[in-house]
Amino acid sequence: MRARLVVAVIAGMTIFANLLFGVHWALAVAAGLAVLVVGEVVGRFHRSPALPGAAAAAEPPPMAGRAHPLSPRELEVAVLIARGLTSKEVGVRLEIKKGTVDKTLEHIKNKLGINSRPELAIWLMERGLLQPAGTAS
Repeated sequence: MRARLVVAVIAGMTIFANLLFGVHWALAVAAGLAVLVVGEVVGRFHRSPALPGAAAAAEPPPMAGRAHPLSPRELEVAVLIARGLTSKEVGVRLEIKKGTVDKTLEHIKNKLGINSRPELAIWLMERGLLQPAGTAS
């Protein structure tokens, strides 16, 4: 909610600045609306914590009550890896070392009998544990 307020303020400032610099009012309003649209689109796709050191909000997996061989932490690492994060990025997000992420990923791949990150993403999507790109969560 706070992010939308910030985007709205920036949109208003965009309109004001354009009018101040002599831009036609219709174009100034169009620029402000463009800021609102871009802010909304970015907000839908960007789900990281507000502050770099803040812990990420835990997303309950869609299959939380159903059986699968992964522990909750393994599932958390698997989902982040499948979303395209590097081991280092996963480590930062989960506040663990990159080496720990790599070892966990190897354990996951051995447990599931898969060989690559793309196979991991497919395995998760087939079980409803990972939403395809571009779908609302």
